[in-house]
Amino acid sequence: MAISSNEGRCSQCHISYGWKSGIDEETFFNTPENIDCLICHDTTGTYRKHASADGGGGPASLLVDGEVVPVTEMPELNEVAYNVGTPSRSNCGLCHFFAGGDDNVKHGDLSTDLNDPTQEQDVHMGGLDYTCQACHTAQNHKIAGTTALHSDEGEVACTDCHNEAELHSASPMLAIHLDAVACQVCHIPAFSRTMATTVSWDWEVAGEDRTDIPLQFDRLTYSKKKGEFVWDMNVTPTYLWFDGEWARKVVNVSDTYTEAGTEEDPVVLGAPTATAETEGAMIYPFKKMVGRQPADADPVNHRMLVPHLFGTGPGPDPYWVSYDWGLAVAEGAAYAGQEYSGTYEFVNTLMYLSINHEVAPATEALQCDDCHANAGFWENLGIDNPYPTDG
Repeated sequence: MAISSNEGRCSQCHISYGWKSGIDEETFFNTPENIDCLICHDTTGTYRKHASADGGGGPASLLVDGEVVPVTEMPELNEVAYNVGTPSRSNCGLCHFFAGGDDNVKHGDLSTDLNDPTQEQDVHMGGLDYTCQACHTAQNHKIAGTTALHSDEGEVACTDCHNEAELHSASPMLAIHLDAVACQVCHIPAFSRTMATTVSWDWEVAGEDRTDIPLQFDRLTYSKKKGEFVWDMNVTPTYLWFDGEWARKVVNVSDTYTEAGTEEDPVVLGAPTATAETEGAMIYPFKKMVGRQPADADPVNHRMLVPHLFGTGPGPDPYWVSYDWGLAVAEGAAYAGQEYSGTYEFVNTLMYLSINHEVAPATEALQCDDCHANAGFWENLGIDNPYPTDG
């Protein structure tokens, strides 16, 4: 749910050696020797990072507070070092496919199926066998992505390759959409088409020793550590206006809320800020993710809390050891420097995640009636259907 107090878990993906709770982060993140080159450049497929809180994303020798600390549990590191190369989709996917803790949990358009996709699943990675860096170009290891998360690396856009002046030039009706409708809307008609993704995550019911846990789309619907999940497959996106700007809950910056935190009025953790009136905004597709997470129960000061889940550096009672939310949120809030009344409750949450992968073949793109004969398409857009049809 948050980084603070859980750094050892985060470092199992993030490209560093030795990032764990309590470390001097200003020094740590300005020490180039702490960068884990192998996680991106291993071509053997055998390299993995530490799964322990104390490992801090090992396994090789790492520089911590100026001292080299050896880690010896992977004797094949020499073989890995002799076989470095250009990153593959599977290198990127070791982290990005498993964001949120399991395959395709978080984003919905990034799963291990993209290691070897068909053209129908993704025309770029399947049909053209593109690597991730074909679109996410890099200069001096600064990788282009989205302006919301990458400050100076550049924005990835369909028009980096496709000539906007020629797009749909044969159809004036389609061409007028280019000013208001992002390419992804029509060309990603559904996501998670081959593997299910999480659309609801309830942390409140975690901690139970359940048996005979039912499956949904071959995925477990309950975990003692993480709670209850709802999965979906072949998901129709939610459509919203987007201009590159987001409103996000950030610890000790914007972690308070005025929403009720109910199912009808959830706390919004992340959402585009644009509306139909925002200059330059376009319609984009998003994954809608709902959850239930701990918050301060103070009747005046509403604040999303950081629970301590993993490792004992910030305190002896991480949730994944004690299974006591009271202890976990107290330790996490204290470590993160959050103001906390001492009582907590669970509130409903909502966030949106942008959809940019799993581009379908042109023959599967949305047709006019998919939007203009569909009242649900316009539900979140704040405008009337400009060209209604009867289907």
